[in-house]
Amino acid sequence: MDTHQYLIIGGSTKCGTTSVFKYFEYHPQVCPCIMKESRYFWNNTYHLDAASRKSEKINNFSSLFKNCRNDQVRIEATPDYLYSLESATKIHHDLQNCKMVFLLRNPVTRLISWYNFAKVNGLIPTETSFEDYLQLQQDTSGENNPQHLRALEQGKYSSYLEKYIEIFGKEKILVVFYEDLVSNPDMLCAEIAMFGGIDAHYFKNFDFKIFNKTVSAKSVGAHRLFRKFKRSVRPVTKLFHPSIRKKLKLAGHKLETTYQSANKNTDSTQVVLSEKLQQFLENYYSADRHRLQTLTGKNPAW
Repeated sequence: MDTHQYLIIGGSTKCGTTSVFKYFEYHPQVCPCIMKESRYFWNNTYHLDAASRKSEKINNFSSLFKNCRNDQVRIEATPDYLYSLESATKIHHDLQNCKMVFLLRNPVTRLISWYNFAKVNGLIPTETSFEDYLQLQQDTSGENNPQHLRALEQGKYSSYLEKYIEIFGKEKILVVFYEDLVSNPDMLCAEIAMFGGIDAHYFKNFDFKIFNKTVSAKSVGAHRLFRKFKRSVRPVTKLFHPSIRKKLKLAGHKLETTYQSANKNTDSTQVVLSEKLQQFLENYYSADRHRLQTLTGKNPAW
């Protein structure tokens, strides 16, 4: 069994996990995974659109962390772990000293974010309305349902979170909210740091940039090509020393920012929910919100 100290960000998708991973990545008391979203413990609970990043050359999870000191906390983030009981069981079995962090978001705004993501990445036709997207999720179900058509149901966080609490115990689970990440990122990161045994002073006067934000694209085809390019480059960056890899990542972020600015669709319209649809979604998530409050002892920020 691996006895290193780990902090895994296990959920949820479209909740700011990439940003939080990036904020902690260069903390002197942290040794980050060589890639965000390694999916090492993913057991194909459902199909993920991006290719698996688990190489046959990887013998164990520890090999995904390079040049780590024994006193550093090893951090990884795979937001789909929340939705896999098999992943929870395997993480708990393989990693003796592991704590889990889950970022959760207002399920309605998360659903809208998934809708925008599905359109910009060509997963649904660009002319699909939000109402049609919602209906499509209600009309389809089953193990073969693609990830982007699970967004409605996966906003019911409590049933998934319960399994992790049962397996890990409450003392090894931290739940924080995306809305707090937006309004008070320093306080949220300090809470995560203290939970993980990491110095929180690092985040005073920290530059909290937003990473992996979904934006509407003028050209869906160009956007898909850019994502494909990113996936092809990632394996190459792993070959370099961490100091060089850091510079490459920063350069990559600047390149992505430039690309998004050039391909951003400024004519896109914001999703406006009808009163009927608002009521439906409020009723759909109401019981889960109360259950989440009971489980975490926190008042969800929505």
